[in-house]
Amino acid sequence: MPNKDSARKYVRVSAKKKAKNDEWRSKIANLERKFRKAVTGSKKEEAQGLAKDLQKALDKAAKLNVMHKNTASRTVSRLSAAIQRIK
Repeated sequence: MPNKDSARKYVRVSAKKKAKNDEWRSKIANLERKFRKAVTGSKKEEAQGLAKDLQKALDKAAKLNVMHKNTASRTVSRLSAAIQRIK
């Protein structure tokens, strides 16, 4: 356990940040899972709608420093490539 007041505060702050980051990562993972399911099912319109939501979530997560901006950008690029592959 931390002994100083500032260290105690850091424990509280980091716990809040972890909870928020976990929430965003879970949201992104769920959206990505739904998107992949739509892509494998060849549901192009549904995949496009989910891609839009997922892109918005990824951009927001990058803005909030939940993930690196290049990781978010790379994922968005791969989403659009996956949509283009749907027949």
